[in-house]
Amino acid sequence: MIGITVRPSRFAPTHYLPAMGALAVAVGFVVCWSSGFVGSRMAVAIDTPVMALYTWRFALAALLAGGWWWWRARRNRAPAVERRALWHEALVGSLTVGGYLLTMLLAIEAGVSAGVAALIGALQPLAAITLASRWLGEHTRPWQWIGMLVATLGAALSVLDDLQTVGGAPLWAYGLPLLAVACVALGSALATRQQVALALEARLTVQLTAATGVFLVAALAMGESLAPPTPDRATLTTMAWLIVLATFGSYGCFVESLRRFGVAQSAGLVALTPAVTLGWTALMFGELPGQLGGVGLLLGLVGASVALRSGRQRGRGAGGHEATASPNGRWQRQPASRPGTPASTRERGRLKRRHGGEPGPTRHAQDAPRGPRTW
Repeated sequence: MIGITVRPSRFAPTHYLPAMGALAVAVGFVVCWSSGFVGSRMAVAIDTPVMALYTWRFALAALLAGGWWWWRARRNRAPAVERRALWHEALVGSLTVGGYLLTMLLAIEAGVSAGVAALIGALQPLAAITLASRWLGEHTRPWQWIGMLVATLGAALSVLDDLQTVGGAPLWAYGLPLLAVACVALGSALATRQQVALALEARLTVQLTAATGVFLVAALAMGESLAPPTPDRATLTTMAWLIVLATFGSYGCFVESLRRFGVAQSAGLVALTPAVTLGWTALMFGELPGQLGGVGLLLGLVGASVALRSGRQRGRGAGGHEATASPNGRWQRQPASRPGTPASTRERGRLKRRHGGEPGPTRHAQDAPRGPRTW
């Protein structure tokens, strides 16, 4: 009989699965990240005190994440975590989660529209790209900087438009989102100095607990009642939105985006969130920008597109930065394979061609389920 070798078609459905997965992560990241600004606008619109509502939100989310952490630790028989590492992670969470969301919420409560708050918040990619290029070893291109600067100009124009039309907030209120960006930048700098690698569920639990403490102090300082929120339809919808989409959805898509795309391209995705936020707030609350705000939004989209397009480069910075998603995800040696499992001839030939006739001694460590170190 004549042997027939059937090769998989390049047009087979499985050929497009990686691209479809990356697209799903990118879309999910943009949608979930923008849901936090919309959720803040929803929280301001209901009768429940806002700081108390956010305190309960993070308390419930911390309980859910803590249950996941306990189950994973018991299943994997994980060793006890050092107390110093927990305090360090709590400080990071109080800045990147608590401080960031508190200042954003105060800005929206003062009258800043959710779309403009998202635009100002999208300036944090500038700090993220700087962090990626200097501390994490990712290669950034000049066009990425140009794109982010154009997006920054768009945010400035949107602030001017918001001062005249939608929000009517005092000028100082627009400094609160800038303070939120500073909180994220400072927390990111502290996160890179974490010496102990914590699991993702541990990081998430500690950060949510720290955010609960931040909003608890804010609620007490403002004299708000900490009684459980009234279980009416609007409150339950807002709580579900904030916990499912804005908390776990954002964090999960954030970690996966860093793993797949790296900091620079994930930063470009954040610059796309103001458009999604604006669309949601226009449909849900009737907040539409003026002509100047429309120009600012267009500049933001163009700048983000330029930054994303220039970030699509081959190499370590393009395919995702494992060290960002995992503290142990550095370039390191892989353990030797067992003698009974030799590599295939095709694989050996590919490695020799790549390394000039010599087998490559190092490979990128496989990603572990760790939390993000930065941004």
